[in-house]
Amino acid sequence: MKEFPKTFKYGRVFRAKLKNIEISKSFINVSFLEYGLKALENGKITIKHLNSINRLLRKLFKKTINIKYNVFLSTPVTKKPLETRMGKGKAERSHWECQLRKGLIIVELGNVKIDKLIYALNMVSLRLPVLTKIVKVVY
Repeated sequence: MKEFPKTFKYGRVFRAKLKNIEISKSFINVSFLEYGLKALENGKITIKHLNSINRLLRKLFKKTINIKYNVFLSTPVTKKPLETRMGKGKAERSHWECQLRKGLIIVELGNVKIDKLIYALNMVSLRLPVLTKIVKVVY
């Protein structure tokens, strides 16, 4: 998986606090594939979470599954090295993260059997740092 965007406007940003009242306007319904995982609270996802989800789904379904991620790692996070003194400007980028809003569809799955799919989505929700629920496409 791609770890960071090719181009970005600001190299270092301040951390944004997500309030619980904000609801996502985009990707609130499953629109591309059959089933999805919807975030029930605000939070943050890093590349480690996405890689663990990808590894799990590829292990369970091999090449038969269609996966679409609706999240994009667009926020750089900085971190000072251990045992450094205060000052000397803002630190270097340590990793990238995506800020989740309540109601966002994180991942969509298709082209699989329902009983195995529900098991897989439950396993995926255990690996995420936010509460999620399984949703189905509405025609």
